[in-house]
Amino acid sequence: MTKKLLYIIGASALFAACSAGPQTGISGNIKGAAGEMIYLERFVNNRAVATDSALIAEDGSFSIVPQQGMDLNFYQLKIDDERRLVFLSDSTEALHVIADSEDIRTTLQFSGSRHSQLLDEFQDAIRPLEMQLIDLRKISQDAGKSQEERSQAFQQQVDLQNEKRSIALKFIEDNSTSPASLAALNELNLKQDLDKYKKVADDLKTNFGHSYYYKMVTSQIDNAGKQQAAGGQQQAPKNNKYTTGMDAPDIAMSDPDGNVMKLSDLRGKVVMIDFWASWCGPCRRENPNVVKAYQKYNPKGFEIFSVSLDKDVERWKSAIAQDGLLWPNHVSDLQGWKNAASQAYGVSSIPHTILVGRDGKIVATHLRGAQLEAKLAELFES
Repeated sequence: MTKKLLYIIGASALFAACSAGPQTGISGNIKGAAGEMIYLERFVNNRAVATDSALIAEDGSFSIVPQQGMDLNFYQLKIDDERRLVFLSDSTEALHVIADSEDIRTTLQFSGSRHSQLLDEFQDAIRPLEMQLIDLRKISQDAGKSQEERSQAFQQQVDLQNEKRSIALKFIEDNSTSPASLAALNELNLKQDLDKYKKVADDLKTNFGHSYYYKMVTSQIDNAGKQQAAGGQQQAPKNNKYTTGMDAPDIAMSDPDGNVMKLSDLRGKVVMIDFWASWCGPCRRENPNVVKAYQKYNPKGFEIFSVSLDKDVERWKSAIAQDGLLWPNHVSDLQGWKNAASQAYGVSSIPHTILVGRDGKIVATHLRGAQLEAKLAELFES
Protein backbone atom coordinates (compact mmCIF):
# COMPACT_ATOMS: atom_id res chain seq x y z
CA MET A 1 0.00 0.00 0.00
CA THR A 2 1.12 3.52 -0.61
CA LYS A 3 2.20 5.88 2.08
CA LYS A 4 -1.09 7.78 1.68
CA LEU A 5 -2.97 4.66 2.74
CA LEU A 6 -0.42 4.03 5.49
CA TYR A 7 -1.10 7.53 6.78
CA ILE A 8 -4.87 7.19 6.45
CA ILE A 9 -4.77 4.03 8.54
CA GLY A 10 -2.00 5.01 10.94
CA ALA A 11 -3.30 8.53 11.64
CA SER A 12 -6.52 7.06 13.06
CA ALA A 13 -5.04 6.06 16.39
CA LEU A 14 -8.64 5.08 17.18
CA PHE A 15 -10.43 4.73 19.79
CA ALA A 16 -11.92 3.68 23.15
CA ALA A 17 -15.69 3.43 23.56
CA CYS A 18 -17.58 6.35 25.03
CA SER A 19 -21.07 7.86 25.13
CA ALA A 20 -23.44 7.27 22.24
CA GLY A 21 -23.69 9.73 19.37
CA PRO A 22 -26.67 10.98 17.42
CA GLN A 23 -28.92 8.74 15.35
CA THR A 24 -27.57 10.26 12.14
CA GLY A 25 -24.51 12.27 11.23
CA ILE A 26 -21.35 12.94 13.20
CA SER A 27 -21.13 14.68 16.55
CA GLY A 28 -18.57 15.18 19.27
CA ASN A 29 -16.85 17.39 21.77
CA ILE A 30 -13.33 18.70 21.31
CA LYS A 31 -12.00 20.47 24.37
CA GLY A 32 -10.02 23.63 23.72
CA ALA A 33 -11.29 24.19 20.16
CA ALA A 34 -14.25 26.48 20.82
CA GLY A 35 -14.98 28.87 17.96
CA GLU A 36 -12.95 26.91 15.41
CA MET A 37 -14.24 25.18 12.29
CA ILE A 38 -14.13 21.42 11.91
CA TYR A 39 -14.34 19.86 8.43
CA LEU A 40 -15.52 16.51 7.18
CA GLU A 41 -13.23 15.39 4.37
CA ARG A 42 -13.72 12.58 1.88
CA PHE A 43 -10.80 10.87 0.17
CA VAL A 44 -11.06 11.17 -3.61
CA ASN A 45 -8.32 9.12 -5.27
CA ASN A 46 -6.19 9.47 -2.12
CA ARG A 47 -6.76 13.24 -1.89
CA ALA A 48 -8.72 14.70 1.03
CA VAL A 49 -11.57 16.95 -0.12
CA ALA A 50 -13.67 18.94 2.38
CA THR A 51 -17.41 18.48 1.77
CA ASP A 52 -19.05 19.52 5.05
CA SER A 53 -18.17 21.65 8.08
CA ALA A 54 -19.40 22.90 11.42
CA LEU A 55 -18.50 25.57 13.98
CA ILE A 56 -17.31 24.15 17.30
CA ALA A 57 -19.45 25.65 20.07
CA GLU A 58 -18.25 27.30 23.27
CA ASP A 59 -18.58 24.02 25.19
CA GLY A 60 -16.54 22.20 22.51
CA SER A 61 -19.49 20.41 20.95
CA PHE A 62 -20.14 20.08 17.23
CA SER A 63 -22.49 18.27 14.90
CA ILE A 64 -22.21 17.55 11.19
CA VAL A 65 -24.98 16.09 9.05
CA PRO A 66 -23.34 15.23 5.70
CA GLN A 67 -25.10 16.70 2.68
CA GLN A 68 -24.59 13.45 0.80
CA GLY A 69 -24.62 9.85 1.92
CA MET A 70 -21.49 8.13 3.21
CA ASP A 71 -20.62 4.76 1.73
CA LEU A 72 -18.39 2.48 3.81
CA ASN A 73 -15.03 4.17 3.51
CA PHE A 74 -12.26 6.15 5.20
CA TYR A 75 -13.12 9.76 6.12
CA GLN A 76 -11.33 12.52 7.97
CA LEU A 77 -12.35 15.11 10.54
CA LYS A 78 -9.94 18.03 10.44
CA ILE A 79 -9.46 21.27 12.33
CA ASP A 80 -6.01 21.93 10.89
CA ASP A 81 -3.01 19.91 9.69
CA GLU A 82 -1.96 19.10 13.24
CA ARG A 83 -5.43 18.25 14.53
CA ARG A 84 -7.15 15.66 12.42
CA LEU A 85 -8.43 12.15 12.77
CA VAL A 86 -9.48 9.49 10.32
CA PHE A 87 -12.40 7.15 10.83
CA LEU A 88 -13.88 4.20 8.95
CA SER A 89 -17.66 4.31 8.71
CA ASP A 90 -20.81 4.82 6.63
CA SER A 91 -24.23 6.47 6.88
CA THR A 92 -25.68 3.57 8.89
CA GLU A 93 -23.45 4.38 11.87
CA ALA A 94 -23.81 7.31 14.28
CA LEU A 95 -20.35 8.58 15.19
CA HIS A 96 -19.44 10.47 18.34
CA VAL A 97 -15.98 11.82 19.06
CA ILE A 98 -14.48 13.18 22.28
CA ALA A 99 -10.94 14.60 22.39
CA ASP A 100 -8.72 17.33 23.73
CA SER A 101 -7.38 19.54 20.94
CA GLU A 102 -4.01 19.79 22.73
CA ASP A 103 -3.38 16.09 22.15
CA ILE A 104 -6.04 14.55 19.97
CA ARG A 105 -4.31 11.23 19.40
CA THR A 106 -3.91 10.22 23.03
CA THR A 107 -7.15 11.71 24.36
CA LEU A 108 -9.42 10.57 21.55
CA GLN A 109 -12.51 8.56 22.44
CA PHE A 110 -14.88 7.30 19.82
CA SER A 111 -18.19 5.43 19.70
CA GLY A 112 -20.82 4.41 17.19
CA SER A 113 -18.63 2.79 14.53
CA ARG A 114 -17.91 -0.94 14.61
CA HIS A 115 -15.19 -0.77 11.95
CA SER A 116 -13.40 2.14 13.60
CA GLN A 117 -13.51 0.33 16.93
CA LEU A 118 -11.88 -2.70 15.33
CA LEU A 119 -9.28 -0.43 13.84
CA ASP A 120 -8.69 0.98 17.31
CA GLU A 121 -8.18 -2.49 18.75
CA PHE A 122 -5.43 -3.16 16.23
CA GLN A 123 -3.76 0.21 16.73
CA ASP A 124 -3.89 -0.24 20.50
CA ALA A 125 -2.16 -3.59 20.14
CA ILE A 126 0.75 -2.41 18.00
CA ARG A 127 1.20 1.18 19.24
CA PRO A 128 3.23 0.18 22.35
CA LEU A 129 5.50 -1.95 20.16
CA GLU A 130 6.06 0.96 17.77
CA MET A 131 7.00 3.20 20.69
CA GLN A 132 9.49 0.60 21.89
CA LEU A 133 10.94 0.39 18.39
CA ILE A 134 11.50 4.15 18.36
CA ASP A 135 13.37 3.95 21.67
CA LEU A 136 15.47 1.02 20.49
CA ARG A 137 16.32 2.84 17.28
CA LYS A 138 17.72 5.72 19.34
CA ILE A 139 19.89 3.29 21.28
CA SER A 140 21.18 1.63 18.13
CA GLN A 141 22.18 5.03 16.70
CA ASP A 142 23.83 6.26 19.90
CA ALA A 143 27.57 6.41 19.27
CA GLY A 144 28.06 6.46 23.05
CA LYS A 145 26.63 2.95 23.39
CA SER A 146 28.83 -0.12 23.18
CA GLN A 147 28.65 -2.45 20.21
CA GLU A 148 27.08 -5.07 22.49
CA GLU A 149 24.33 -2.65 23.53
CA ARG A 150 23.66 -1.67 19.92
CA SER A 151 23.58 -5.31 18.79
CA GLN A 152 21.18 -6.14 21.59
CA ALA A 153 18.94 -3.25 20.54
CA PHE A 154 19.02 -4.57 16.94
CA GLN A 155 17.87 -8.02 18.04
CA GLN A 156 15.12 -6.60 20.21
CA GLN A 157 13.83 -4.71 17.19
CA VAL A 158 13.72 -7.92 15.17
CA ASP A 159 11.74 -9.58 17.96
CA LEU A 160 9.29 -6.69 18.11
CA GLN A 161 8.79 -6.70 14.33
CA ASN A 162 8.00 -10.41 14.55
CA GLU A 163 5.54 -9.72 17.36
CA LYS A 164 3.82 -7.05 15.26
CA ARG A 165 3.56 -9.55 12.41
CA SER A 166 1.94 -12.14 14.70
CA ILE A 167 -0.60 -9.59 15.92
CA ALA A 168 -1.42 -8.65 12.32
CA LEU A 169 -1.92 -12.27 11.27
CA LYS A 170 -4.27 -12.93 14.19
CA PHE A 171 -6.22 -9.73 13.51
CA ILE A 172 -6.73 -10.68 9.87
CA GLU A 173 -7.82 -14.16 10.88
CA ASP A 174 -10.47 -12.71 13.18
CA ASN A 175 -11.56 -9.63 11.20
CA SER A 176 -10.95 -10.14 7.49
CA THR A 177 -14.49 -9.00 6.64
CA SER A 178 -13.82 -5.51 8.05
CA PRO A 179 -11.87 -2.87 6.08
CA ALA A 180 -9.93 -2.36 9.32
CA SER A 181 -7.97 -5.46 8.27
CA LEU A 182 -6.19 -3.25 5.71
CA ALA A 183 -4.25 -1.82 8.64
CA ALA A 184 -2.94 -5.28 9.46
CA LEU A 185 -1.82 -5.87 5.87
CA ASN A 186 0.65 -3.01 6.34
CA GLU A 187 2.56 -5.19 8.80
CA LEU A 188 2.91 -8.05 6.29
CA ASN A 189 4.98 -8.68 3.19
CA LEU A 190 3.05 -9.00 -0.07
CA LYS A 191 5.30 -11.66 -1.54
CA GLN A 192 5.54 -13.71 1.65
CA ASP A 193 1.92 -13.27 2.69
CA LEU A 194 0.15 -13.20 -0.65
CA ASP A 195 -2.44 -15.67 0.65
CA LYS A 196 -3.42 -13.25 3.44
CA TYR A 197 -3.74 -10.39 0.97
CA LYS A 198 -6.02 -12.56 -1.16
CA LYS A 199 -8.15 -13.54 1.83
CA VAL A 200 -8.69 -9.91 2.81
CA ALA A 201 -9.50 -8.98 -0.80
CA ASP A 202 -11.98 -11.86 -1.16
CA ASP A 203 -13.70 -11.10 2.14
CA LEU A 204 -13.96 -7.35 1.46
CA LYS A 205 -15.13 -7.59 -2.14
CA THR A 206 -18.84 -7.36 -1.37
CA ASN A 207 -18.89 -4.47 1.12
CA PHE A 208 -15.70 -2.61 0.22
CA GLY A 209 -15.04 -3.40 -3.43
CA HIS A 210 -16.09 0.12 -4.43
CA SER A 211 -13.24 1.70 -2.48
CA TYR A 212 -10.15 3.19 -4.06
CA TYR A 213 -8.05 1.49 -1.37
CA TYR A 214 -9.55 -1.91 -2.10
CA LYS A 215 -8.70 -1.45 -5.77
CA MET A 216 -5.12 -0.54 -4.83
CA VAL A 217 -4.75 -3.80 -2.89
CA THR A 218 -6.26 -5.95 -5.64
CA SER A 219 -3.97 -4.29 -8.18
CA GLN A 220 -0.96 -5.21 -6.05
CA ILE A 221 -2.24 -8.78 -5.75
CA ASP A 222 -2.69 -9.02 -9.54
CA ASN A 223 0.85 -7.75 -10.17
CA ALA A 224 2.30 -10.17 -7.62
CA GLY A 225 0.38 -13.03 -9.21
CA LYS A 226 1.71 -12.19 -12.66
CA GLN A 227 5.28 -12.11 -11.37
CA GLN A 228 4.72 -15.40 -9.59
CA ALA A 229 3.28 -16.98 -12.73
CA ALA A 230 6.25 -15.76 -14.74
CA GLY A 231 8.62 -17.41 -12.31
CA GLY A 232 9.57 -14.12 -10.71
CA GLN A 233 11.00 -12.75 -13.94
CA GLN A 234 10.76 -8.99 -14.21
CA GLN A 235 11.21 -6.48 -16.95
CA ALA A 236 14.62 -4.99 -17.59
CA PRO A 237 15.42 -2.73 -14.62
CA LYS A 238 15.14 1.02 -14.87
CA ASN A 239 17.61 3.48 -13.35
CA ASN A 240 20.63 2.44 -15.41
CA LYS A 241 22.44 5.78 -15.64
CA TYR A 242 25.15 4.62 -13.23
CA THR A 243 26.20 0.98 -13.34
CA THR A 244 28.85 -1.39 -12.04
CA GLY A 245 32.43 -0.08 -12.18
CA MET A 246 31.49 3.61 -12.35
CA ASP A 247 32.34 6.17 -9.67
CA ALA A 248 29.35 7.01 -7.49
CA PRO A 249 28.74 10.78 -7.59
CA ASP A 250 28.83 12.44 -4.20
CA ILE A 251 25.57 13.39 -2.49
CA ALA A 252 25.39 16.26 0.00
CA MET A 253 21.95 16.80 1.49
CA SER A 254 20.24 17.56 4.80
CA ASP A 255 18.98 15.06 7.35
CA PRO A 256 15.57 15.51 9.06
CA ASP A 257 17.14 17.93 11.57
CA GLY A 258 18.77 20.11 8.90
CA ASN A 259 22.32 18.78 9.24
CA VAL A 260 24.16 18.27 5.95
CA MET A 261 25.36 14.71 5.40
CA LYS A 262 27.68 13.59 2.60
CA LEU A 263 28.00 10.24 0.90
CA SER A 264 31.74 10.84 0.60
CA ASP A 265 32.05 10.91 4.40
CA LEU A 266 31.42 7.16 4.33
CA ARG A 267 34.35 6.41 1.98
CA GLY A 268 36.22 3.33 3.17
CA LYS A 269 33.02 1.42 3.93
CA VAL A 270 30.65 -0.57 1.77
CA VAL A 271 27.64 1.72 1.34
CA MET A 272 24.21 1.06 -0.09
CA ILE A 273 22.51 4.18 -1.48
CA ASP A 274 18.80 3.55 -1.00
CA PHE A 275 16.36 5.76 -2.92
CA TRP A 276 12.93 5.47 -1.30
CA ALA A 277 9.97 7.47 0.10
CA SER A 278 7.49 7.20 2.92
CA TRP A 279 4.61 7.07 0.40
CA CYS A 280 6.17 4.24 -1.65
CA GLY A 281 4.47 0.94 -0.82
CA PRO A 282 7.15 -1.34 -2.36
CA CYS A 283 9.82 0.65 -0.51
CA ARG A 284 8.07 0.17 2.83
CA ARG A 285 7.63 -3.54 2.20
CA GLU A 286 11.31 -3.89 1.31
CA ASN A 287 12.47 -2.02 4.42
CA PRO A 288 12.45 -5.09 6.73
CA ASN A 289 14.96 -6.77 4.39
CA VAL A 290 17.15 -3.66 4.42
CA VAL A 291 17.02 -3.46 8.22
CA LYS A 292 17.95 -7.14 8.50
CA ALA A 293 20.95 -6.65 6.19
CA TYR A 294 22.09 -3.62 8.17
CA GLN A 295 21.86 -5.44 11.47
CA LYS A 296 23.91 -8.33 10.16
CA TYR A 297 26.65 -6.49 8.26
CA ASN A 298 26.96 -3.07 9.90
CA PRO A 299 29.45 -4.42 12.48
CA LYS A 300 31.59 -5.55 9.53
CA GLY A 301 31.65 -2.15 7.82
CA PHE A 302 28.35 -1.89 5.96
CA GLU A 303 26.46 1.43 5.92
CA ILE A 304 23.25 2.66 4.32
CA PHE A 305 22.76 6.15 2.88
CA SER A 306 19.02 6.66 2.46
CA VAL A 307 17.77 9.32 0.05
CA SER A 308 14.08 10.08 0.50
CA LEU A 309 11.86 11.44 -2.26
CA ASP A 310 9.47 12.88 0.30
CA LYS A 311 8.01 16.38 0.45
CA ASP A 312 6.71 16.31 4.03
CA VAL A 313 9.42 16.13 6.71
CA GLU A 314 7.07 14.82 9.41
CA ARG A 315 5.82 11.95 7.26
CA TRP A 316 9.41 11.17 6.33
CA LYS A 317 10.51 11.12 9.98
CA SER A 318 7.48 9.06 10.96
CA ALA A 319 8.24 6.41 8.33
CA ILE A 320 11.86 6.19 9.52
CA ALA A 321 10.63 5.56 13.05
CA GLN A 322 7.79 3.19 12.11
CA ASP A 323 10.00 1.00 9.91
CA GLY A 324 12.91 1.00 12.38
CA LEU A 325 15.45 2.33 9.90
CA LEU A 326 18.36 2.19 12.34
CA TRP A 327 21.12 3.91 10.44
CA PRO A 328 21.85 7.63 10.93
CA ASN A 329 22.33 8.52 7.26
CA HIS A 330 18.92 9.80 6.14
CA VAL A 331 18.78 12.73 3.71
CA SER A 332 16.27 14.58 1.53
CA ASP A 333 15.76 18.00 -0.03
CA LEU A 334 11.96 17.49 0.26
CA GLN A 335 11.46 18.01 -3.46
CA GLY A 336 9.76 14.71 -4.24
CA TRP A 337 10.61 13.39 -7.69
CA LYS A 338 12.64 16.54 -8.26
CA ASN A 339 15.10 15.41 -5.58
CA ALA A 340 18.53 16.58 -6.74
CA ALA A 341 20.30 13.29 -5.98
CA SER A 342 17.69 11.13 -7.70
CA GLN A 343 17.87 13.34 -10.80
CA ALA A 344 21.67 13.22 -10.79
CA TYR A 345 21.56 9.42 -10.60
CA GLY A 346 18.81 9.14 -13.21
CA VAL A 347 16.35 7.49 -10.84
CA SER A 348 12.91 7.09 -12.41
CA SER A 349 11.43 4.42 -10.12
CA ILE A 350 11.79 3.44 -6.48
CA PRO A 351 12.86 1.57 -4.50
CA HIS A 352 16.27 1.71 -6.12
CA THR A 353 19.56 0.67 -4.55
CA ILE A 354 23.17 1.22 -5.54
CA LEU A 355 25.93 -0.64 -3.70
CA VAL A 356 29.17 1.33 -3.49
CA GLY A 357 32.49 -0.29 -2.61
CA ARG A 358 35.10 0.99 -0.18
CA ASP A 359 36.85 2.77 -3.07
CA GLY A 360 33.74 4.73 -4.05
CA LYS A 361 33.00 2.67 -7.17
CA ILE A 362 29.66 1.01 -7.82
CA VAL A 363 29.78 -2.74 -7.31
CA ALA A 364 26.09 -3.59 -7.91
CA THR A 365 22.66 -2.04 -8.51
CA HIS A 366 19.00 -3.05 -8.22
CA LEU A 367 19.60 -5.27 -5.18
CA ARG A 368 16.58 -6.34 -3.14
CA GLY A 369 15.79 -9.09 -0.65
CA ALA A 370 17.79 -12.26 -1.22
CA GLN A 371 19.90 -10.60 -3.91
CA LEU A 372 21.13 -7.99 -1.44
CA GLU A 373 21.89 -10.64 1.17
CA ALA A 374 23.83 -12.73 -1.35
CA LYS A 375 25.94 -9.80 -2.53
CA LEU A 376 26.77 -8.67 1.00
CA ALA A 377 27.72 -12.23 1.94
CA GLU A 378 30.03 -12.28 -1.07
CA LEU A 379 31.68 -9.00 -0.03
CA PHE A 380 31.97 -9.63 3.69
CA GLU A 381 32.17 -13.40 4.14
CA SER A 382 34.10 -14.72 1.14
